[in-house]
Amino acid sequence: MKKWQFIVLFILAFPLLGVNVKKTISAYRIGFGVKIGILPTGGITQYAIIHYRQEKLTQIQPVDLNTMIKVATGKYPIPRTNVFVDFFKENAVSHIKLPDTTYLPKENYYVAFDSIWKIRFDVHPFDSKKGDGWSIGKHRPSLPQQEYLYRTYGARAYDQDYICDTSFYKLMRDVIDTAWIRQYKAMR
Repeated sequence: MKKWQFIVLFILAFPLLGVNVKKTISAYRIGFGVKIGILPTGGITQYAIIHYRQEKLTQIQPVDLNTMIKVATGKYPIPRTNVFVDFFKENAVSHIKLPDTTYLPKENYYVAFDSIWKIRFDVHPFDSKKGDGWSIGKHRPSLPQQEYLYRTYGARAYDQDYICDTSFYKLMRDVIDTAWIRQYKAMR
């Protein structure tokens, strides 16, 4: 008799479990971010998947560029779910591939990612063959450029703070926009 009662109780409670799962998933979201500078990792950019629960930051998960691109383009599922979303498409981030594949595999290489370092440096700090940056200062942007980066992307210390969420997508669109590049380079 007790076994039968347990089965009936389980059948009645099962739909309630589903409602709670949906609420939990809808309260969870991710964003993407980048910080730019000479970093302890030995690189000049660090990418991250930023986890939020109920719009509160819960975790910043540093990831390599290829992993971030695969999650952001929907090739990998959102961490902790089985949901695939093309965040770049939703946020109008260009998927233009750079023909030179010297530094990253061709299928994961986008023009915007190769240009991010240029907002911080006047010349690439490790490889001068990569060309000139857009920064007016030698190791950091000019004061007007720094103010612009803070006002536009919300990063006060761009080598410590992540430019994230909508600011990240805006940065990805801006660094491939020639008019934006001219305007940024003109800030003295």
